[in-house]
Amino acid sequence: MSHATVRQRKSHKTWKGFVTSLFVHGILLGLACWIVMVSPVAVKPHQDPVLFVTASGSAKPTSTTQAYAIKNPPRKFQGATRISVNSTSSSIVLPELTGVSDMMSSSFSMEKGMGREGIGQGQGMSFGSGMGDSRTLVGKFVMGASIRAQRIAVYLDCSGSMRPYLSQVTQEIKNQFPDADVFRFDGARVVSLENNIVYGKTFHGDAPRLTEAPTQTIDSELTSEGRQLLSRIRTACEKGSLGAWIDRLLGEDYDALVVFSDFQDGVRIYEEGNKGAPSLIYSDSNYHKVGTVMPVKSWQGRWIETFKKGITGQGPKLYLFSIQQPPQGLLKACVEASGGNSVSVSWLKSGHRPN
Repeated sequence: MSHATVRQRKSHKTWKGFVTSLFVHGILLGLACWIVMVSPVAVKPHQDPVLFVTASGSAKPTSTTQAYAIKNPPRKFQGATRISVNSTSSSIVLPELTGVSDMMSSSFSMEKGMGREGIGQGQGMSFGSGMGDSRTLVGKFVMGASIRAQRIAVYLDCSGSMRPYLSQVTQEIKNQFPDADVFRFDGARVVSLENNIVYGKTFHGDAPRLTEAPTQTIDSELTSEGRQLLSRIRTACEKGSLGAWIDRLLGEDYDALVVFSDFQDGVRIYEEGNKGAPSLIYSDSNYHKVGTVMPVKSWQGRWIETFKKGITGQGPKLYLFSIQQPPQGLLKACVEASGGNSVSVSWLKSGHRPN
């Protein structure tokens, strides 16, 4: 056999083997791809990382007892906490402003706990013995009442029946509050015309005829701020008495307003008459009573709302000292709203202080 014939046969076998190899490998590659495509892929579930925190704040625990595993701790929602103020007697429920006339009835219970017990606020501060509030006011006892204030204004009824006691009352107050501003005006009348206190802060127009007397305030006993205030309110309070004094001092920077009187003058309410002269429609004065139910006027609600701020130290508290009869219902309502107190000091007449 010739060499050409042998080479031809070997070349034919080589190409045939190469093509066969490619065909086989192609089948194997296709099979492998099909297996991969149809086989299910196991997906590893996601796990949150576990963080280890030690007491020192390091991310790697130094020992088993120091490590605390934290794994997505659930949020805890805490509802709002209701804060209640307890008193030693009963709780105060302030009447609705729309029923101010009801506040002047004798059904008022003179609750003495709320306000004196205090409402503490902010930064975990404690004022001790329940005598503090948001303005850090400390209670000081004056003639049987704890007056919680730093700066106070005092109204002394200097009518004839009250003059024998003014010196002692002033001394009692000054012993506890040396910087107290003590004002002396005639009587303790609260007089209104329509919706304004006569000679009060917003009063304009013709006032009813009232008893007037010059003030007996001793200027030298006032602070510098008190003397400036007296210059502004002197005429109004000489004419309008206690009502004008309270109405004007509600806007001043005092923690407490203190009133000493026999409270016989009472509250008087006038309306504009047909002929221009004011007509008296209500009076609970001991000297002249008119009507039985106090008419509701806007100034009454305004007083109550302002005195309510005394509970949180954002307004003045009202303290009443009576030497004869209990204060009128309106004034009692203002005391309760402010968290102040109303005290009888009838013992001043005998000069024997109760134990």
